Amino acid sequence: MRTNKSLLYGLGTGLILGAVLLQLMNAASPGGHAMPESAIPETTVLDLDQKQLKEAASRYYKVFDKSEKLYSQQQLDSAVQQKLKEEKDKLAAQAPASPKETYIYISRGLVSYQVADLLYQSGVITDRKAFEDEMVKKQLNDKIVSGLHAFKGPQNLQQVIAIITAQ
Repeated sequence: MRTNKSLLYGLGTGLILGAVLLQLMNAASPGGHAMPESAIPETTVLDLDQKQLKEAASRYYKVFDKSEKLYSQQQLDSAVQQKLKEEKDKLAAQAPASPKETYIYISRGLVSYQVADLLYQSGVITDRKAFEDEMVKKQLNDKIVSGLHAFKGPQNLQQVIAIITAQ
């Protein structure tokens, strides 16, 4: 118990001494790291040329040239939306006339949910569950033909099933 008491006395004394030293340091330099007044030049804004004035102002403010155009957030958002609309219109005008062709290789032994995943990832079908339900409903799970299948343009579910089950 005696060793514990001396440890606590030492800690308390150290904390008090540290606090006193900190107060002493704060009292010695009241403004932190302030420059002595003799080091501050006695120039006014009228004595500075444009370059010096810009450098002095850039310490505290964002400085822009008068010729530089600044936008508010609302103006920027509307300009971005307008450019986006123009680009979409440009892409729509350049849309390919021929339908997109998609080729899928179905390997031997794949079941309907695996084929549905392949078709969904390639963009041929939009609903995996509907494809699987249709395959079960028509009992075509074991009738899937392995090999390379071509899909031209957008097709409905019946056409896709006909293509992958045709010999």
